[in-house]
Amino acid sequence: YLDSYHEVYYSITDRTMKSMCTMLRSLLTVSHLDLSLYGNDEITDVGVIDLMDAIQSLQHLSRLNLNFSRCEKVTDVGGEKVGDIVRARTSLIDVEVNVGRTGISSGGVANLESVRNTRSFHQLKIVW
Repeated sequence: YLDSYHEVYYSITDRTMKSMCTMLRSLLTVSHLDLSLYGNDEITDVGVIDLMDAIQSLQHLSRLNLNFSRCEKVTDVGGEKVGDIVRARTSLIDVEVNVGRTGISSGGVANLESVRNTRSFHQLKIVW
């Protein structure tokens, strides 16, 4: 659901992620996005890439909290896309990404951690 803080919490599949991404793109002024896919055993890199493409279009986004914990089908490919978008979105000042118990390897986590070297954030937290 979406509330006044623009938080989204529900479980989806790669197929339904496309619909959610269409909805996200329509939120032109959203500044904070909290998305938890905790324990979702259906989401894969395809869904993560679609999501991150939608997030890229949110021009006013300053705070992003993504929880992919226990989404075991998310791998380095999805993690790399997350890192790419976080690096590219200069409007982001607070970022938290949880990739604990996913299919992201230590190399994928290192790629996410390398975001720290590209620019400064008020807060950048990567949990794995």
